[in-house]
Amino acid sequence: CNLRCPFCQNASIACAGPDDVAWRDLSPERAVELAVQAADRGCVGLAFTYNEPLVGYEYVRDTARLAHEAGLVNVLVSNGMVNPGPLSELLGLVDAANIDLKGYTPAFYEMAGGSLDAVKRTIETLAANATCHLEVTTLVIPGLNDDPAEIDEAAAWLASLDPTIPYHLTRFFPCHRMLDRPPTPVSALRELARVAQRHLDDVVLGNC
Repeated sequence: CNLRCPFCQNASIACAGPDDVAWRDLSPERAVELAVQAADRGCVGLAFTYNEPLVGYEYVRDTARLAHEAGLVNVLVSNGMVNPGPLSELLGLVDAANIDLKGYTPAFYEMAGGSLDAVKRTIETLAANATCHLEVTTLVIPGLNDDPAEIDEAAAWLASLDPTIPYHLTRFFPCHRMLDRPPTPVSALRELARVAQRHLDDVVLGNC
């Protein structure tokens, strides 16, 4: 991953070393071949996720291109930390994306080692792309990004791009280097959903 979030909910693989997991090479050609072989089990395409797929955007680009040639669709799940050039190479290849909007302040992204402006630019680019279905997710962490005013501002900004963008608010659980905070109260998550619904048509709760 190109971020270092202390609250990472997927640290067991996002921060894995060479001896922590079983590794194997998977060429773009082989990835698409496996997806085609699984069509009779309902497979319609490939999802690029876990870890941050855009760290190796060339792999995503090459595999997605082959997938389209094979009649498959491509889904991208990303933290959105990508420069405009690499992202432009993926436009027209990514059919659906879910981008993390981890917080809505520069200070929050400084803690995670990223840039709010860069992530907003990615979301704006994908929202403007007619061939890509876009969804956005925020992991709600008690005391860090659960201020109703911040969620209201984030939701209003998303609505300015497209009020039909599905917005996922997901529940935090103590993990990685942030074991000192409690899980997000479900009641607080529901209240934040009501805040976001002032602006957006589709607000979804997760991990409840």
